[in-house]
Amino acid sequence: MEKFILKSGKALARLRSGINDFFEDKIEGNVTNVILFILSFFILFVTSFSLIFGIQSIIEGYVYYLILFIILAVILVWLAIFYESDKHLETDRHNFKVVPIDKYRIRFEYINLDKDSKEQFLRLLKGRYVQQKINFTVGNKSGDSANHRILFVLFDELFDGGIQDLTGERKQDFFLLLMNSFLMNNEPLKENTLKTSFSAWKNDQEKINSRNQRKFIRQMLNKE
Repeated sequence: MEKFILKSGKALARLRSGINDFFEDKIEGNVTNVILFILSFFILFVTSFSLIFGIQSIIEGYVYYLILFIILAVILVWLAIFYESDKHLETDRHNFKVVPIDKYRIRFEYINLDKDSKEQFLRLLKGRYVQQKINFTVGNKSGDSANHRILFVLFDELFDGGIQDLTGERKQDFFLLLMNSFLMNNEPLKENTLKTSFSAWKNDQEKINSRNQRKFIRQMLNKE
């Protein structure tokens, strides 16, 4: 039994390898080619059926075969459309995991978000990119640095694992997300400013001002 399983496994592996090579070389991952291949296989199956049971059986039941062919074609096209939509959905999502949070308990007035900005912020919470940038104005009286720091605290509380330990490409992705999602007092965020502010913010976590900022954000998110 063991030898049979081993030989069968090797045979199946060769068969699967051949099928994979065929799809890679001939079909080339093209959705249209896959649909045409499956429809051709269906036609070949019907033709083989006629050779076994006679052409008369095909003639008598051609309406049923035609209906099956149309249904199969519609299903395949729909699956192709669904697959393509999945790819577009993936491009609409950022790669940061947001902690579970009740959006109805968030006090948006704390960070001065209007209705449109609120909708865009909720997109971020759902793991999606914004459609228009959010103008972040909190901390104007303390200057731009305070704005950046409060924004950092906000995402440190929102993202699973926080942002303090982000390094390299992951940190770059975070900065890019901020630059593509926010304006700072109607001005674009600058990468160099983000880098400088982020480093300073990380080193000041134990200072009273940083603690007050975190308390402010936690109250805004209704965490305390």
